[in-house]
Amino acid sequence: MKKTTRIRLAAVAVLATAALALTGCHPQIGIGEGTPLVVMTPEASKPVDAITWNVFEGEPQTVDPYHSADYTPNMIVSNMCENLLSQTPDFKIKPNLASSYANPNPLTWVYDLRKDVTFWDGHPMTADDVVYSMTKNWKDQTGFYSFLYANVASITKTGPYQVTVKMKQPDYLFNEELASTVGVVVEKEFTEKAGKNFGSPSGGLMCTGPYEYGGWKQGQSITAIANAHYWNKALQPKVKKITFTFLTDDSSITSGLLSGEIDGTYNVPVSGIPTLKVSDAGKLYRGKAGLEVEFVVANQKGALRNPDIRKALQLAIDWKGIGAVVYGGEGTPTNLQMASANFGFAKQQLEALYKQVNTTDGSPQIAKAKALLKGVPAAERGKQISLVVPNQSETQQLGLAVQSAAEKIGLNFKLIIAPATGYSNYLYDPKTRGNIDLLYTQFWGGIPNPLDWLQTTAVTYGSFNQGNYSAIDDTYYQAVSTKDPTRRAELAAQMEKQLYDEMNPMIGGVELTNDVWMNKRISGAPATFDYVYYPWAAHLGGTGEK
Repeated sequence: MKKTTRIRLAAVAVLATAALALTGCHPQIGIGEGTPLVVMTPEASKPVDAITWNVFEGEPQTVDPYHSADYTPNMIVSNMCENLLSQTPDFKIKPNLASSYANPNPLTWVYDLRKDVTFWDGHPMTADDVVYSMTKNWKDQTGFYSFLYANVASITKTGPYQVTVKMKQPDYLFNEELASTVGVVVEKEFTEKAGKNFGSPSGGLMCTGPYEYGGWKQGQSITAIANAHYWNKALQPKVKKITFTFLTDDSSITSGLLSGEIDGTYNVPVSGIPTLKVSDAGKLYRGKAGLEVEFVVANQKGALRNPDIRKALQLAIDWKGIGAVVYGGEGTPTNLQMASANFGFAKQQLEALYKQVNTTDGSPQIAKAKALLKGVPAAERGKQISLVVPNQSETQQLGLAVQSAAEKIGLNFKLIIAPATGYSNYLYDPKTRGNIDLLYTQFWGGIPNPLDWLQTTAVTYGSFNQGNYSAIDDTYYQAVSTKDPTRRAELAAQMEKQLYDEMNPMIGGVELTNDVWMNKRISGAPATFDYVYYPWAAHLGGTGEK
């Protein structure tokens, strides 16, 4: 469901300096410390006829929201198809297409729908469309979100503008999940007619968002056209036409930004940051993100079966250097397997845990790691540990840093470089993965709620639990059915502490910030990592500069 890796081919400058991360020298080639994190970039004041925005991972396979769970499709679809609830750029969850909701008893959620919403073709959004949309998400096992409907017993229309969801058992995560594509709403009639072509270049979409699907030139671009009848009067689009392009090469993206061929992008290439920072062509902003670079323990019976080996490897890695060099100063070392932007309702409890377990700056602790390994039987210590990373400069340097750490503490380590275009097969296809021990991931949560992160990565049925880890299952089910938020937060912190103590099923990691660059003629985009589920482009507009 969530992301594997940001596809960007870092330049020679990163290659040349990345090795310094292993020696304790950490040049700040990125935005660097001291640059303030912001939620929103300066508000746009002028209408703009057209802009070009690059989606850094290249062309999507589909814009069908039910089958979109990655940066590229979500960045586009989030401006077209809306959810029942909304997660705002400041990581709050609020009503959206559902004007309100109620939980009259532990097994019932009632959603009252807005009566002023129309699809792009002018048809009003009704309870029939919402029941259809939610049921499609629930029943389509090929989609990315059906597992989040696991506790649903029924979805019914209980009024022209009301939908009621009955649960098999209490689930206090489900409601907030509707602020992601779990709660997406599409037009029933259009979607049924489009059939298998829905979301394809020929089939298109029919949704309610601030931008309409304007066409798809395969291999070139996808166009979004401003919805002149958008229901949300507080978020009227100022840009009439957005062309989403698919450049993935760092130098081409940087050149396009500097020349004005590209007006803006999220995930600015690390190699281009020094030049873009000092250019008067535009401005670079940073925002908070629920993103974390981690390694998935994919084989619970393999060379990392012993928890002390996992802990020793985590201690030996130069996370400080990785954050400073590989991620251009945007990476903050963390021992938790969850990004802080996802702490949500358990912020107080998880921030206390964060302070408890993050007692160093992320520098390698070789002596401590070696001491830990002395208690591990030689036969276990000598097994070869395999790590797969995609064939990109960033991830190769990350892999080399891990390999160096393993070798320094006497572990037998094998780094495997897989083609970037097929890397996701290791994450989602057990046959491709085989007996691999570790997998690189850059993971993001669906909503700012720790139970979302935990159920996806560390509960038996989780869509991103490659190693079938199950040790927190009972606690998770207790937490998700607990109405009292304070007790639920305590249970979330308890689970996260257990994952830290076991260093399983992931080894963290560095938290990343989100970055966005826009040329001087436009502004308004959220700086935080919210573009995968929120209509961020509706904030874009002109500055009056040329």
